[in-house]
Amino acid sequence: MSLTLSESATTFELPPAGPQAAICTRVLDLGSQLLEYQGEKRQSRKVLLTWRLAEARIGGEPHSVSRRFTASLHEKSALRAFLKSWRGRDFTPAELAAFDLRKLLGAVCLLNLAHTRRNGRDYADIVSVSPLPKGMAAPAPLGDFEAVLIDLSDPSTFGAVASLSDRLRAQIEASPEWKAAQAAAAPAARPAPSRPAPAAEFASDDIPF
Repeated sequence: MSLTLSESATTFELPPAGPQAAICTRVLDLGSQLLEYQGEKRQSRKVLLTWRLAEARIGGEPHSVSRRFTASLHEKSALRAFLKSWRGRDFTPAELAAFDLRKLLGAVCLLNLAHTRRNGRDYADIVSVSPLPKGMAAPAPLGDFEAVLIDLSDPSTFGAVASLSDRLRAQIEASPEWKAAQAAAAPAARPAPSRPAPAAEFASDDIPF
């Protein structure tokens, strides 16, 4: 192996910038993650959402994009603002009292993407979301094993952790919620993972979830 090296960056095929029809394929509870801001460290509960785009890669596989949120529906939270734009209306008091993020799986939307460059790499960032316009073709429904749900309060979803990237799996397994769940489950056998039911089909002018 040569020890003569050069600086190079792996090139990833980005989805096109602009509006893209999308369907939610993953809702991942990442647990409490250690964050550092202005020298102060704190833990914050995080969730990650992933969408499959109608736009395909050169090889035919669909593009996918993800975004992390703090797990909060506070009136000033990014997640509430995002879901409000996705739904086309705000939450009712009853919904705010107990809203199940599982409802997002299989729900379609229109994502607006922008290309940005950070630390020498190009990314496709989600800058906004809205309901899928009436008459616009929706992405194909989720396949039997495409929807991925991880809820750290539900051990029946833990089997899906093995399907994640090494980085995501390590982040989840480092969370106090994961560690507490594993300690509580041992030595009892853990249940097999369950597949979440995707969202029901809906007309483009209905609330998606």
